[in-house]
Amino acid sequence: MLKIPRPRTITLASGATLLHQRNPVSPTIAFGVWFNRGSRDEGEGERGLSHLLEHMVFRGTERRDALRIAYDLEAIGGQWDAFTGKESTCFHCKVLEEHFAELIDIFADIVLTPAFPGDAFKLERRVVQEEIRSVKDSPEESVHELFYTTLFREHPLAHPVAGYLKDISRFTLEDLTRFHGKIYTASNTVLGFVGNLASRDVVSIIERRFRFKRKRGAVARSGHSIRSGRIRSLRRSEWSQSHVCIGACTVAASDSERHAIVVLSNILGGGVSSRLFQSMRERTGLAYSIYTHTNFWTDTGCLWSYFSVEPKNLPAALEIFHDELEKIRRDGVTQAEIESAHAQIKAAIIFGIEHVDTRLFRLFQGECYHGRYISPDEVIRAIERIDRGKIIEAARAFLAPGRLTYTTCGPVTLRGLVPAGGRPYRCDAGRGEEAR
Repeated sequence: MLKIPRPRTITLASGATLLHQRNPVSPTIAFGVWFNRGSRDEGEGERGLSHLLEHMVFRGTERRDALRIAYDLEAIGGQWDAFTGKESTCFHCKVLEEHFAELIDIFADIVLTPAFPGDAFKLERRVVQEEIRSVKDSPEESVHELFYTTLFREHPLAHPVAGYLKDISRFTLEDLTRFHGKIYTASNTVLGFVGNLASRDVVSIIERRFRFKRKRGAVARSGHSIRSGRIRSLRRSEWSQSHVCIGACTVAASDSERHAIVVLSNILGGGVSSRLFQSMRERTGLAYSIYTHTNFWTDTGCLWSYFSVEPKNLPAALEIFHDELEKIRRDGVTQAEIESAHAQIKAAIIFGIEHVDTRLFRLFQGECYHGRYISPDEVIRAIERIDRGKIIEAARAFLAPGRLTYTTCGPVTLRGLVPAGGRPYRCDAGRGEEAR
């Protein structure tokens, strides 16, 4: 396997952190600015501001308008993007190393000195509102949003990243300016570099332009206790299928038990050979799309499965789902399944090494969730130590009937279709929703 140099962690004069990893085999540079704050860190009256701010910084700065930003990035061949998550906001780009100084000038301008022009603010606020509406028109996205809201309830992770229409419409330029000053600070910032430039040169170039106005201290992240075991349905009669998301809370990103959960997820619904794909699509033809996924955050995580079926087939699909879970909890998994899961996860990790942007995100995640660099070799060794006993233990701990949360969007609800497993579920109903 390709040996990757270990990164250096450097504290810049501003107080921000720089993660520098040498990449001697390519002239490509990946650079990113990671703010360790996302939608879960927003308070009442701020829901959606992180995401709106990420949009607005590209609308103009003190030195560039929106067109000039786009032109300057494309003029150096940059491939750039940005995203807001539940715990972070990130701006990242790939360029050839000869254009690194120019990229730093543009990115520092974007994230540190946005101008927030009033006409652009009204336009971008409307764009975000349309983005929220588009989620409501997407059955798959809707059921995932409903799942997080139902699973996390009062916890800050429950709120959608894009926020709520009613809040977006009330935001002002003053709200955006205040929020930018509170969140885009040196103490919240991790800069990442993957490329073939020496760290002293990278530091020199960055510190000429990345000058934060304040070194405001980091704000502690808050959370609440989470209890799984709910059922919630959103009735949408115009949709032809029932879209289902079923899962439970697991462990935090720093918990070593996450590796067993990842392997379990792969065996349950990670690929074409997985239990759910074979039973629900290949053998019965009930579903076209079915998969299982994991998420991990600072203080918790979740494991969930998604599938969509014709409403009349929902009872049969749920029965198959419960049967597969019970088989794993009762009988475990085969050695062939374990070896296949190990191979798939290992391949995904190694394939990722070939992309500098994937290496960049690995740096960020290691720093923010573990406080250190987690090498691909270390992850692979941890995955390969996951055996049948650890998988059964994870299945019984996190996929027990009383722990599961069920959500569905479509013409029918889950009323009477989900067994309580000897433990009553707490169910909610809201506008346009019906709960068992």
